[in-house]
Amino acid sequence: MKIIGMFLIFLSLGLDAQAAGWESSATVTTSAGELHYRMAGSGRPLVLLHGYTGYSNQWRGFLAGFVDDYKVIAIDLPGHGQSSKLGARFTVADAATGVWEVMDHLGVKQIHGVGYSAGGMTLLQMALLQPSRVKAMVLASSAYSVPVAAPRELFETLPQGYQQDLLGNHGGDMEKIRAMLSASFLADMNIDSLRDLQTPTLLLSGDRDDSFPLPVVIETYAALPDARLWVVPGIGHALFWPWGGSAALARQFPPEVLRFFREIE
Repeated sequence: MKIIGMFLIFLSLGLDAQAAGWESSATVTTSAGELHYRMAGSGRPLVLLHGYTGYSNQWRGFLAGFVDDYKVIAIDLPGHGQSSKLGARFTVADAATGVWEVMDHLGVKQIHGVGYSAGGMTLLQMALLQPSRVKAMVLASSAYSVPVAAPRELFETLPQGYQQDLLGNHGGDMEKIRAMLSASFLADMNIDSLRDLQTPTLLLSGDRDDSFPLPVVIETYAALPDARLWVVPGIGHALFWPWGGSAALARQFPPEVLRFFREIE
């Protein structure tokens, strides 16, 4: 394992997908509910998984960095975006199984993957379920466990900007948004389960991340046999996103991901 230092990770066919740079989109029935995905590019499959309360189109700003090398498949996690409404809980294991069922539907045998926050946990669980099918993965602002669960809040008590993001992310569907905000979040991965996982992994973390603090990221990194750690000083959970992340990191992220994927081949 080696550490990389750092000195300075949102339908049916329609015009909305194409306007954002996506070439196609569709919905698949899975054991985790109806899961919606968007695709663009050609080549080897690259799966992008967003964080909790996000949606697949949030990755649109990174498409240009990936589509020349990969067929990008961005998925709305259960209960998010254009996927069907959540029940009483969001379960990482169920999400991982559902995403694999989307891959089976698409005839995808093996993937590269990038997951942010809850999407990173889902990707890690996918590798644990079917390790031979994950060629390499990048976990951004993520780890095997969430040390402190975020308190559940009513939509009306959230900041106005966050309310507008939720409405935009989920098509203004208040029933879906309220289900997401009230659902319990379950991730049952054990640190010991990572020790035999040979999937090459890059973990990207801001050293000011309150959701996945650096100690749990380092614990995840240390448990994985083939892992690299990229720590960004002075950055919190938002990393490269417009809502508090670094624009410079957003520009650097795709080429660093591609470099990592090339190095492990």
